[in-house]
Amino acid sequence: MTELPSEDEYAGALDAAQQRIIDHAGYREKQLYDGLARSVYAVFIPNRNDLIVLLDRVTSDANLAVELFQNVWRPTVRIQFEGSVMRALLNYVASATALVEHTRRIMRGRTGPIVEEFERRKCDVISNPEVPFIHNLRNYVLHHSLPFIGHEVRLQPQPGVVATGEIRLSVQQLTSWDGWSAPARQFIASHGEALALRPVVELHAELVAGLNLWLYEQLSAANAPALEQTNRLVDERNAILGGTDIEEARRVSEAWTKRRESPRPDSMVDLNTLMPRQQAAD
Repeated sequence: MTELPSEDEYAGALDAAQQRIIDHAGYREKQLYDGLARSVYAVFIPNRNDLIVLLDRVTSDANLAVELFQNVWRPTVRIQFEGSVMRALLNYVASATALVEHTRRIMRGRTGPIVEEFERRKCDVISNPEVPFIHNLRNYVLHHSLPFIGHEVRLQPQPGVVATGEIRLSVQQLTSWDGWSAPARQFIASHGEALALRPVVELHAELVAGLNLWLYEQLSAANAPALEQTNRLVDERNAILGGTDIEEARRVSEAWTKRRESPRPDSMVDLNTLMPRQQAAD
């Protein structure tokens, strides 16, 4: 009769199996590009959306547009709204810089076709002046000052529309700071007296998110063979965890994955179906 392992032997085998997963190159690589995806989807894009929602309100909410320029009563609405824009802008430019740093760390020391194509694409992105402007704007708001939030309001711009507006930054205030790069300073100067913020953020977000999501897809595809090896180690770990063999552990893992990812899980697959069948003792 096969002797069952002691608790210490079981814990030791499980810890060793888990460590083999953690030490595997496929697992470590997946941690890197999954971290990149979190930076894009959980931080950068939500911050972009928060800011754009506020900037869009000025163009579509006539009552807000009127509140931004009225001087008949206390400007409570304007002060609160401008404060919200400044907070969202600070979050956006900070998350954009964080994404740059995360990507730089992931790409450090790499060589090969993905790196070469990434550098080419990155140069194309940076050639758009909106990109160095937002990068420098992060330094401006963190190390110099929050920008003055101005606004352009148009009364009855078209039939049936009372008012519409656009959030703008003062060119004079921005150019008083000496920390702008040459491309960013030229970009600011090209906007006359004020720079409309919404189109700049929209284009910047589209370019930056597109570049980093392309990189995620490339790294993920290149890591697929190594990840297959990692998955086999996961099956070995799960076999120890469930007290069964590797094939049974793989069956359970695949069943759980299929159920989790299916928009309409199979009603015939229940908890009992997904539990590993124990090996019989000799």
